[in-house]
Amino acid sequence: MERLMAKLANVKDMGMSNEMISTVSSAESIVSDLKGINKDNVASINDSKINGQYVPFIAHVAKFPRTASGNVSKQVTAIIYDDLVNHCGMAKASAKMLKENAIKFCEVFEVSTQATETAIKDILESNEIDTQTKLIKAVSGKAEVTLAEKIAKMVYGKDVTKKIDGIEQTIFVPTDLTIDEINQIEEHMADIKRVRISTDEANASKLSEVTLDNSETNAILDAMVG
Repeated sequence: MERLMAKLANVKDMGMSNEMISTVSSAESIVSDLKGINKDNVASINDSKINGQYVPFIAHVAKFPRTASGNVSKQVTAIIYDDLVNHCGMAKASAKMLKENAIKFCEVFEVSTQATETAIKDILESNEIDTQTKLIKAVSGKAEVTLAEKIAKMVYGKDVTKKIDGIEQTIFVPTDLTIDEINQIEEHMADIKRVRISTDEANASKLSEVTLDNSETNAILDAMVG
């Protein structure tokens, strides 16, 4: 804690500058106004969120030292929320999301404590991040779940991280299905798969025949016209 406070003492401005407050506040007003109009404003909303809020805010929080858990200190957190909620007009939930995502962004992309807004924009552009949704996905560390994985989890079970005796461990939690029920599902899927394969083969054969018939018909018509 003492080391953290010593590092924090080297940060001269813990609060957001007036210019930054104006930028973030303006972006928030634009987002709020556009949400109630139509879907055509999605691009403007995304631009305001990313360039008007995330870019300056990430550059701002990058300079703060981190706690053991990877967060900023409670003192900095309080100042951040005061700036965002009371001076930028953001809802508490929006302020929390911005702060948490910005801190994760700094960690995932190893943002320098001296990073400028230009540097943040370069990172965003090189990773094709132009919406809040893409940014959240990039910093969440969660890979996209495929349909096959979803079905497997529904039938068999999934890995879950739990604390056991104070230690985080990953354990497999099976579904409520019995092995007999799982066998029935697998057998039924195998039957349906065979039907699907036969259907695809029959359709391919029929298409080939139709194509051949069309070619022969066209050849006859061409000969008659000639």
